[in-house]
This record gives sequence, C-alpha cells and structure tokens, in this order.
Amino acid sequence: MTSVRGHVVCAAVTCLCLCAASARAEDGTFGVAVGATASMFPPPDTGETIKLAPGLVIGFYGVIPILKSVSIMPELLYVQKYSERTDPTKTSLRVQYVELPILAKLPFLWGTYFAEGVSFGFPVENSGLAPNLARITSPDVAIVIGGGYNLKKHLAVEFRYESSLRQVSNVPDALAQRGRSYMAIAKLHF
Repeated sequence: MTSVRGHVVCAAVTCLCLCAASARAEDGTFGVAVGATASMFPPPDTGETIKLAPGLVIGFYGVIPILKSVSIMPELLYVQKYSERTDPTKTSLRVQYVELPILAKLPFLWGTYFAEGVSFGFPVENSGLAPNLARITSPDVAIVIGGGYNLKKHLAVEFRYESSLRQVSNVPDALAQRGRSYMAIAKLHF
C-alpha cells in the first residue's frame, strides 16, 4: 500500500514539474494597474496600538520577457500607505508614495504567476507622522512578494505583500517603524 502511495506522489510531483517547466514567459506588454492597499507602520510604542487602514494604488507597468520562464515587470505606482494609531487618542498616519517596483514575473500553472522583487518608494505627501516630507526616509526600499492570476487575455488580478527595509521617519529619536502593506491590484494589459 505504501509503495502505491509513493508512486502516486512521485507521479504527481513529476506532472507538476513538467507543467511548470512548460510555463513560459508571456509576450512583452504594458498596461495600467488599479487597486487597494491595507497598510500599517509597526511596531507600536509602549501603550499604543497600530491598525491597518485602507488606501489606493494606481499606476502603469510593463512586462519584458528575459528568459524562457522569467519576465521583468517594472512599474510606476502612486501608493497611499495609511495607518491608524491610538495613544490614547486616535491619530492617522498617512504617507503617499510614488513607487518604482522592479519585479521578476515567473509564470506557474493554469494562468497563475509569482511576482517578487524590490520596490523603491519616494514620499510625495504625509500627515500625522512628521512635520514635513524632509523627515520621511527617501527612498524607502521594500521587499515585494506576491502572485497573480490571468482572468482573461487582457486582465489579471494580483495580490502582494510589501515590507519596508528602512525606517519610515529619519528623525534621530523616532521609533524604528517600518511600513507593511497588503495590496490587491487589477491589471489591464494592452
């Protein structure tokens, strides 16, 4: 009985590997991206809580085939990263960025793909976090991990997690808060 199970598992893994090996990069394209974010700036200071708050994502992207199963996907996005802090009063932390993500797009199975890479964020407006933009770290550098699904020939939906590597505020005595964002993005290809 165990050898039958072992053969079934081996056959399933082989089938998945062959299907993944047949995945290939798509043709070069460009398009628009529109979506929503849920962001926060943890960790909280003593006695305060920080909660996710919604924001908007909008921008442009391109897909450039590089290898058989790898494409580069540069993007230009406007991203609202908002969060709420209670200490004991409620304060909104709002930073708006122009981001330049550079992602590797790796096709997988049945129209799905992985999108991973790095994003450079340049703050363009803020409130509730620092007195002016000069106090916000620029550029913010973040790791991006996500994936998507091609719904139709010209439409995809993508989900990603973005984690900043740098502190949000560059004020010397500021907390070591780093941005975290969850994004849901619809992408229309041309």
